[in-house]
Amino acid sequence: MKPKFVYFDLGNVLLYFDHDLAFRNMAKIAQVSPREMRSAVMESDLQIQYETGHLTSEQFVTAIGQQLGKPLDTKSMLEAAADMFIANSHILPVLERVRKLGIPMGLLSNTCEAHWQWILELRYPQVIEWFTPVILSYEAKSMKPDHGIYLLAEEKSGYRGSDLFFTDDRHDNVAAAQSRGWQAEVFINADRLMQTIDRWP
Repeated sequence: MKPKFVYFDLGNVLLYFDHDLAFRNMAKIAQVSPREMRSAVMESDLQIQYETGHLTSEQFVTAIGQQLGKPLDTKSMLEAAADMFIANSHILPVLERVRKLGIPMGLLSNTCEAHWQWILELRYPQVIEWFTPVILSYEAKSMKPDHGIYLLAEEKSGYRGSDLFFTDDRHDNVAAAQSRGWQAEVFINADRLMQTIDRWP
């Protein structure tokens, strides 16, 4: 069934990311090991609080510094954390195909302010120009697979249920969309997604 609106995830769909690289970058700035940095960020709820907008960028870096027992420079740490993205060039023909079908596209992503600002500064055209609305967890104060962010996506697009199609690399996020009646599939690669689009009447 051809949807009336398509939502794309950001990480590992439109852009590839490497968390290990981010932790190495951050560890170098903080002069600790990557393992210590990962523990400070991921073994607490700091990342979740940041991605759901309950911590500002400054508060996030300050909290990491408290975990590590040392003050950290906010700007340097945020840049180090965000310098981990590579564009997925293979997705561009898929986006162009959806546009030619006349189906509007939106972005539905769990992300934080630092990552989003980095992406905007790099000016990836497929992110800036082709997606309306852009639903980001840190602005929505809700993250996938919680239903709040999907409800916001419905409200912003003006569609619900099977009128919506969503692709995400995480099974739990896709399952949450399907539980709301959306058409949704786990993103494997651009070729597989194009095959799905080719089946839309």
